[in-house]
Formats: sequence, structure tokens, C-alpha cells
Amino acid sequence: MKLHRFIYTTVITVLAIISSQASAHHSTAIYDSDNPIELRGRVVEWQFTNPHTFIILAVEDDNGEEVIWSLEGGNTSLVFRRGWTPETLQPGDELIVIVRPLHSGAPGGNYSDVRNADGTPFDPRAKR
Repeated sequence: MKLHRFIYTTVITVLAIISSQASAHHSTAIYDSDNPIELRGRVVEWQFTNPHTFIILAVEDDNGEEVIWSLEGGNTSLVFRRGWTPETLQPGDELIVIVRPLHSGAPGGNYSDVRNADGTPFDPRAKR
């Protein structure tokens, strides 16, 4: 009986540790979800890699200086189902992106609502 209780307690403890680590990995606490911003910039690099995709975007700040933003997106399986591929974005593409910025103030965040430079919705399936 004591061995059974020990095994049960050990299994529950291990599962609790694993689930808390998985939850922490998917936490969005580093992003300011209450104050999204709009960025207009030029694609420097499109990283279609696991565990998350990234748009590296060159954005001109208020002083006219170029700032490189690292924008995290969904995993490749998710964005692929939405039509995104490793070739979807190319260096030089001009975009408008809604971003949940990092709380730290560093030039980074979580991207969503990607639009073409003219403001029209970006369609990853469209031929360019």
C-alpha cells in the first residue's frame, strides 16, 4: 500500500512539473497585450522555423534611425495551415504589422494582423 501511494505521488508530482514547464513555454506575459502598436517597415528576414516563426523587420523610428524589430509569430504548423510558407516573405517586402510589444521596451514583440504597405490585408497565398 505504501509503495502504491509513493508511485502515485511521484507520478502526480512529475506531471505537475512537466505541465508547469509547458505552460511557461507558451506564456505571453512578456508581451504588452493591452497596448498593441502598429509598425510599418521592411522585411529583413523571414524565419520559418520551429518552435516559432519570426519576422525581422526594419522600422524607422521618430528620429529617422532604422531599428530592427524581432517579431515572434505562431509555430510553423499553424502558419502553414493559414497559407504561409518559407517563401512567403522576402527581404525588402514592405509591411504593416500589429504587434504586442515587449514589456521591456526592447524592439520586439508578437506579430498579428499583417498587411501590405498600402493597408490591404496580406494574403500569403497570393502570387507576387
